[in-house]
Amino acid sequence: MKGLLIKDFKYIAKHHLGFLFVSALFFCMSVFSDASVFFCYYSVAMISLMPVFTMAYDEAYKWSKYEAVIPVKKHLIVLEKYILVFIASIPAIFIETAIFHFYKKTDPQTTASLACMMLFISLLSPAVVLPLNFRFGYLKGKLINIIVIAVMAASITAINMKNSIAQTAIEKRFTPLPDAQLFAVFALIIISVSIFISVMLYKKREY
Repeated sequence: MKGLLIKDFKYIAKHHLGFLFVSALFFCMSVFSDASVFFCYYSVAMISLMPVFTMAYDEAYKWSKYEAVIPVKKHLIVLEKYILVFIASIPAIFIETAIFHFYKKTDPQTTASLACMMLFISLLSPAVVLPLNFRFGYLKGKLINIIVIAVMAASITAINMKNSIAQTAIEKRFTPLPDAQLFAVFALIIISVSIFISVMLYKKREY
């Protein structure tokens, strides 16, 4: 497991530092522009998709051939990608909500609501995309990935509009959702189901 994580961290360091920079730029736009939190949501959503993009390099470097000779079980290969989702998303959510709390002086309820919604958004796309990629591969599932990402962007827009209603839409302030915790719980449920589905699909995949 440790070796798999190191492999993907090397992919990220070599190919995705610019991607992280764009994500950080989106977050800065959300913080310093005093506008809606759309870019804040989009920032964590981008970061959470990095494990998906590492699968493209797995295919490019013929990683499946190494899998056949190294003593690593398929369920661990699947689990590693999901662990990477949490490694990427949780620190980003913690840092970004902490900055919102201390820089924008948001109250604890608002900060908690924002964190829950960011968790929901960061887990939703990987939960949908990863099973498809484990079954068909990144390149074959590329079109589906684009569709899912487009739906994700639309969902972020819808959630952001719900967070900016009535007077707050004019004042461009974030409105805490009373059911934000339910969104977070739902995200954890679907990511758990996604792990189970990915393991089943990956074991049936033929190379």
